[in-house]
Amino acid sequence: MHIGILIFKVVLISLFVFTPSVKAEVIEVEIFKSTFIPAVVKVKSGDTVKWVNKEEVLHTVTSGKSPIHDEKFNVSFLVKEYEVKIDEPAGVIDYYCAIHNATMRGVIVVEDKK
Repeated sequence: MHIGILIFKVVLISLFVFTPSVKAEVIEVEIFKSTFIPAVVKVKSGDTVKWVNKEEVLHTVTSGKSPIHDEKFNVSFLVKEYEVKIDEPAGVIDYYCAIHNATMRGVIVVEDKK
């Protein structure tokens, strides 16, 4: 085998084997004073959104536009923490607290991986 072809094959294989992968992130949303903080988060598909309840009041994290749950995710009576891995394509995911749906709403903006 010609040495140039061999080197080309080694380089080509190493590109596939050693290409750094995009690492998924955990984006945290705090629940404080019956508010999602921040109310809008940007994620990439594969990332995880983690809600942390910083108060003693019970809340839900329910996907959809209040009061209609779209059944993507839901946790009733969140006491401390809840996480969801976002495997959606680019777009917008609305969510709300079913207990305080008049005021507690949030948005997850899913961006394309780059």
